Amino acid sequence: MPLLFGFSITVEKDAKNDLQGSWRLVQYKYGQDAEYNNVPEFIKYVKNVTPSHFSWCSFNPEDGKVIGAGGGTYTVNNKNYIESTDFWYPSGTTIPGTKTIFKYKVKGNMWTISGFIKEVELNPSSGEMAPIDSIYISEVWQRISGI
Repeated sequence: MPLLFGFSITVEKDAKNDLQGSWRLVQYKYGQDAEYNNVPEFIKYVKNVTPSHFSWCSFNPEDGKVIGAGGGTYTVNNKNYIESTDFWYPSGTTIPGTKTIFKYKVKGNMWTISGFIKEVELNPSSGEMAPIDSIYISEVWQRISGI
């Protein structure tokens, strides 16, 4: 606890500060996978996190061609990292406009997230987007730079 002019002060740790920076995906589990899979050499995933936004991009490191991208805003509370996805490439997915709640843990330079990504579709009766399925994911990201 720091001492300032004879008074002790408590500095509350900001969880968002732990996440800010650039990360690369190193391992993942999707669906019913029992074990983590290593990311293959022919694809790279990079996620950037600012104080209020996230973005990710997957690309082929040999030719630099973008395979996928997405992003939006996020919040952190009670060990939950919540992504509100605003854009997604390639288009055609139902993920933009959804919120995904991940449990997360940062240990050293590793960040693990796990949760369910929801697939949604338009309900013609109500005109609202409704969940139709979900898939469990767990990803391990390694810090490549910090803010």
